[in-house]
Amino acid sequence: MKRLAWLAVLGALTTVMAVLTPYVLRTESTGKSVAWLMMLTCAIAGVAVFIRAELLLRRLERQTSNDVPGT
Repeated sequence: MKRLAWLAVLGALTTVMAVLTPYVLRTESTGKSVAWLMMLTCAIAGVAVFIRAELLLRRLERQTSNDVPGT
């Protein structure tokens, strides 16, 4: 459950960044805008990696529980 909390926090942060992107692009310099877009890209990639890892861990846990013989 703790893994999902981290995913939710990072997802919320990424959503806020995406919403603020038009404002940042209008008001900041080119260098700061490029840095913002790089951070946004990394945050989106991080969410994708965490989602993929969560799916793989769930599959692994499910396979492990199926391998244990019942008594």
